[in-house]
Order: sequence, then structure tokens, then C-alpha cells
Amino acid sequence: MKKFNIPDLLLFTLYALPMFFSPLSTAGTGISLGLLLLGYAMSGHWRNWRVLHTKPWALPFLLLLAWTLMGLIWTSDMASGLKVAEATGYGLFALIGATLPWQERWVKLFIRFFLAGLALNAVLAFLMTWKILPWQNTDNLPYTGFCDHIFLSLVLVQALLWLLWDFHNSWTIPKWSSALLGLLFFVQLIITPARSGQLAFILLMPIAIWLLYRGRWKYWALVFLCLGVIGLGMSPVVQSRVELGIANVKQFIANQNSTTTSLGIRIATMEAGWEMFVEHPLVGVGTGDFSGAMKSLQNAGQVTNTPGITNTSAANSYLSEAAVLGFPGLFLLLWMMLAATIESWKNRKQPQGWFVFMYLAVFWLGGIYNTLNWGYDNAIGWALVIAIPMTVMGYRK
Repeated sequence: MKKFNIPDLLLFTLYALPMFFSPLSTAGTGISLGLLLLGYAMSGHWRNWRVLHTKPWALPFLLLLAWTLMGLIWTSDMASGLKVAEATGYGLFALIGATLPWQERWVKLFIRFFLAGLALNAVLAFLMTWKILPWQNTDNLPYTGFCDHIFLSLVLVQALLWLLWDFHNSWTIPKWSSALLGLLFFVQLIITPARSGQLAFILLMPIAIWLLYRGRWKYWALVFLCLGVIGLGMSPVVQSRVELGIANVKQFIANQNSTTTSLGIRIATMEAGWEMFVEHPLVGVGTGDFSGAMKSLQNAGQVTNTPGITNTSAANSYLSEAAVLGFPGLFLLLWMMLAATIESWKNRKQPQGWFVFMYLAVFWLGGIYNTLNWGYDNAIGWALVIAIPMTVMGYRK
């Protein structure tokens, strides 16, 4: 039987395409994942599976996947359970990526596709909001383009944290390109309803500057950061979202029996997730059974009611996992994420180490107020990114 020879350029282009399409098209992301699977099967790189024992996150991921599938046994909502299992299963792309013949140029290709997809969505978002293009922004929210606003806000911060490094080193793109993209992404961040990303920017950017820059560069970077934070504070969109958040919290405090506000619903679902974990610490309520269990808690008067809202997660990655899969699920999730983070931290002075570390930093923080591990694009992005090897790579002859 004739063997197919998939060029590395084609294979790694297929590997990067889901990152390009994530801000633009769910269908495009899905199709590109299918093409990646086909190309990977034909490439024969799956024969390198033994390399997985060198990846500290591989064992906890496989155990988490197995435990998630076992959780389907005691769930009462099989349809939702399969969705959660599917999201967890996207981690298989990390196993695929770990067996590929990575080189420095393929890391650059991957990051360039990541930035290109965000840049294209940003340009389209502006044109759509200004009615130059006839399409509608997702959920009719201005300047979001084809992207969900929460995912967009966090991924913009991930891009800005990378550009901070790339502007200093000109590794992936020239300095002027880094500056222009950074300005574009920052402007989009402050004019969209993006509290998740704006908070992540304020908390993580100072840490990144302190880790990355030395001498006068550090102080110049901090000056620009202060200007950026001032810009955030002056943005009417940011001010309105902060005021709305304060009003949401006041409403929740005044009437904790029922809430329909955005932050109020988040607080109520976190409360429900904690109650599920306390009542079912060993195995949880079952994979995907969060909404049914929360409804039971609401009917019993144990947690805040959310009229007309179906809650499928605790709005928190860690509480969500603990609620449906108990302590074992939470432990395996934290083990997996911590293993990948420690590996990237040790190699943060390498470009790929910095990229992965910053990506995971946003994932850790964003997971406190969003359930990122069950999100379609978030789960795919996490898997594709952590597969990037942390060691120094060269060009293969």
C-alpha cells in the first residue's frame, strides 16, 4: 500500500488553522479540526505516542477524560453530559500536537495564525459596527465581530501579553507590526463590553512587564501600562459596564432570593456549584448534570433563583468541575493545568515558553469567573497551545 507523505508545512498549517478560525467561525474551526485529524492520520506521526510520557500534563488529562466519561454513568442529563465530555475530549488535540515534529518555524507559524485570526476579526468588527459591511456583530454587541465577547476579551489579552514579548524581541513579527496590532487589540478591548478581559489585563499586564523587562525598559513599559489603565477608566463603555456591575451586586444583596442580573446570576451559579460539591464531594452530581441539580437546589430554597435562566455551569472552571465530578475531577483538572503551567514557567525565557505561560495565565484567571474548560474555543485553544514543546528547537535539515 502506498504511503502518503504529508509535508510538515501543510501539517502545521492544518494545526494552526483552528486558532485562526476561532475568532471568526465555529464552522471554520470545526472543519479545520477535521482536516487536521485527516492530515495527522495520513502523516503517521501518531506512531510517536511514546513521547507522551515526557509530557507532565498527559497523565492527568487522560485520567480526567476517563473520569469525565465515567461521570456519564450517574448523570441524569445525558445530552448535556455528552457536551461536557466532548469539551473535555478536545484535549486529545494536545496529545496529537505533542507527537508532531516541532521546529522553531512551526511555532512562529502557529502564533502568526493566532494573531492573524484576531486581527481579521477586529478589522471586520469595526467595518460591521460602522455599517460598511452588512453583517451583524455576534449578539449585536458592537466591535465584537464574529466572536463571543467573553472569549474575545480574554483572547485579546493573551495576544497583548504575547505582543509585549514580541515587541521587545521581534521574534515573530517586526516591532512596527507588534505596535500596530497591540494598539488595534487594546482599542478593541476597551470599546467592547469585555469586563472579563479588562480585569485580566489590569491584573496580568503588570506582572508580565515585571517578569519580562529590565532597567529603563521596565519603567517605560509601566508608564505605557498606566496610560492604558487610564484609557480603560476613561472609556464610556468600561465606565458603563463597571456601573452596571455595581448595580448588579447591589440588586443581588438587596434580594438574594431571586436575580436576573448578569453578575447576580454568576454569584447564584457559583453558590449552586459550591452546594453541589459540599453535598456530593466524592463523585459530584454527574457529568453535565449541573442545570438539573441547580434547579433542584433552587426548588428546595437552598440557592438563589434565576427565573427564565438555565444554568449549565458554575461560571467558574473549578467549581463547575467540582460540582459535576467531585473532588477527583477538581484534583485532576488542577493537576493537569498546574503541570502545564510549571513546565511553561521553567521555560518562560524561551519564546514558546512565554507564549504558553501567558496563555495559561489568562486561562487560570479567567477560569475564576468563567467556565473556560467547557467552552468550545477555549478547550480547543488550550489543547493546541500546551502541546507546543518548551525546549529549545532548531531547524531540521
